[in-house]
Amino acid sequence: MLDSLPIPKLGRKKKRHSQLYVEPQLPIWWDVIVIVLTVVTLAGLLIEAMFDLPHAVSTFMRWADNVVCAIFIAEFGFRLRLAPRKLEFFRRNWIDLLGAVPAVDALRSARIVRLIRLLRVTRFFMVWRRLSRRYEFPMPTGALTNLGLTTVVIWLVSAFSFYRFEKLEQPELSAGDALWWSMTTLSTVGYGDLYPVTSEGRGIAVLTMVLGIGLLGGVAATTATTFIEFRDRGKKGLRSYVLRDHLLVLGWSAKGAQAIENFRNDPRHHSTDVVIIANQDEKPVDDPDVRFVRGSPAKVPVLERASAEDAGAAIVLADDPTDPRSDHETALVVMSLRRINPNLRVAVELVSAENRDHLEYAGCDALIDTRRTIANLLVRAVQDEGVGDVFDDLVESEMGAEIYRIPVWSEYVDRSFIEYAQRMVEFQCAVLGIIRDDQHLINPEPDLILRETDEAFVVANAPPVF
Repeated sequence: MLDSLPIPKLGRKKKRHSQLYVEPQLPIWWDVIVIVLTVVTLAGLLIEAMFDLPHAVSTFMRWADNVVCAIFIAEFGFRLRLAPRKLEFFRRNWIDLLGAVPAVDALRSARIVRLIRLLRVTRFFMVWRRLSRRYEFPMPTGALTNLGLTTVVIWLVSAFSFYRFEKLEQPELSAGDALWWSMTTLSTVGYGDLYPVTSEGRGIAVLTMVLGIGLLGGVAATTATTFIEFRDRGKKGLRSYVLRDHLLVLGWSAKGAQAIENFRNDPRHHSTDVVIIANQDEKPVDDPDVRFVRGSPAKVPVLERASAEDAGAAIVLADDPTDPRSDHETALVVMSLRRINPNLRVAVELVSAENRDHLEYAGCDALIDTRRTIANLLVRAVQDEGVGDVFDDLVESEMGAEIYRIPVWSEYVDRSFIEYAQRMVEFQCAVLGIIRDDQHLINPEPDLILRETDEAFVVANAPPVF
């Protein structure tokens, strides 16, 4: 019976090829150059159209514009070469090529070419949208771009139509006048210095005014929505940031706000950017100068949103200061940090001394055992009156004197510690110890000979500068 059943033919399954379009990616710095060149050339076109410039200046501006056009055409060809689907790329980006038409002598008599070249402004919006998506700007870039493109198209079409219909009746009318009239009519300002006298021109004016009212309302509403959403997404930690040499605060507890305040009170880091990464619904501190990224600090994509690869230092707070298992999460956070930024300086809050070795293996530079520190401090406070107050003065940035790490003054290399300590007193610095080969020599022997690579822990009212 089984022999009578049809046996399906086995064969290799057909591979499915993705039909998703992928835009060729160019470096970020090139997108910035494109935006700058576009703005400069558009300004030059408007100045040339509206003012009677000297021949030498006009020639230079046209030559410079032709050079920019050549750059844009070459860039279009390069992107076309990179595109896996050439026809789809051309269909999506043909307006870039059209906006790069140079005003050579053979085409200079065709005034439509000047209007076509103004379509180059669409390139600005397209590049800006690409940058916005790359940096995940929390704003309705699609709506703003569409409104911007629509406004530019209506402005140019209205100006061209006005010029086309009114030129015969108003011979003194120029292309710059048409652009000026179109803009004032579109914005419903209407200065009255220019106005249509033909039936066709008046029809264009009515259409431009009606569309202008709707566009202004749409731009105002979209802009308001943009700023509100931008602010709200920042509070909710949904933004991405491009920073460098900033401080990361990973995780959150009651210690976080005090840590940030102490960090900012140090004059060396008063202007350093701070980014909090934590699983919080909203930014945990009401400080406009502190950024917030929502998510697990142990996940690399979340760290990348805070530019962790370019950060200068990081503080990792324990999720639960009473639970030793929080050290395991801290170790994961440190390993993720080391993966994308091996040179980052990392200080962590240690919950259990038994996990010290694990966190050191993970790559922690400094471990602060809050339990042991507090216990020792309480004992010293009852054994020797005033120890607790002195400790508070040293760790509280607003109290004045603090502990700093500084290089040993080169003049005292190969000289004794006591000579160096006595000299530092003249600068209101008390030397606590020497750092040598990653070892802390607290209160060393007076005859200890200092080396060139040594550093010192000092107590001072401000960071010593020599």
